[in-house]
Amino acid sequence: MSTALAPLAAQSQAIDLPNKAYLLPQSVPMWPPVWWTWLIVAAIILLLLGLLFFWYRRHKKRTYRREALAEITQKCSELNDKDCILLCHEMIRRCFISEGKIETAALPSRTLFELVDNTMPTTRRFSLLGNEFIDGPYQSQIELSQKQRTRMIKNTCYWIRKHHA
Repeated sequence: MSTALAPLAAQSQAIDLPNKAYLLPQSVPMWPPVWWTWLIVAAIILLLLGLLFFWYRRHKKRTYRREALAEITQKCSELNDKDCILLCHEMIRRCFISEGKIETAALPSRTLFELVDNTMPTTRRFSLLGNEFIDGPYQSQIELSQKQRTRMIKNTCYWIRKHHA
C-alpha cells in the first residue's frame, strides 16, 4: 500500500523552478495596436458609406433604362408590327427626355435616327433596319418579317442599355 501512495505524494509537491526573481510584464493588448487605428477604421467606414451612396444614386439614375427595357421586352411580343415600332420610337424619345434633351426628343424621326446612328456602332445602326423602322409609324399598313422585328428590338434595347443620362 505504501507504493500506491508514493505517486500521489509526488504530485502534491510543487515543482521548484530556478530563476523566480524574473518579473514578467503584463500582456500587451492586440487591439488597437496604435492610437490612430480608430481614424483609419472611421475613414474606411466613411469610404464604404460614400461608395454605397454613389452606387444608390447611380442605380436610381438608371431606373428609366430598366423600365424601358422591361416594357419593350414585355409588350413587343403582344403588339402588332406598327405598334411595336411606335413603342421602340417612344422608348428612345423617353430616354432623351430623361436625359433632359427635350429638343432632341422632339426632332422628326429621320433626323433623330441620323443623330442616334452617329453614336452607334456600324453593325447596330437604325438606318440598317430600313425605311420600315424609321417611317413605319407614318404608314397605314406595315408588315415586318420576324428577322426584321427581332433586329429592331435588339437594336433598340442595345441603344437603351448604352444610353447614359
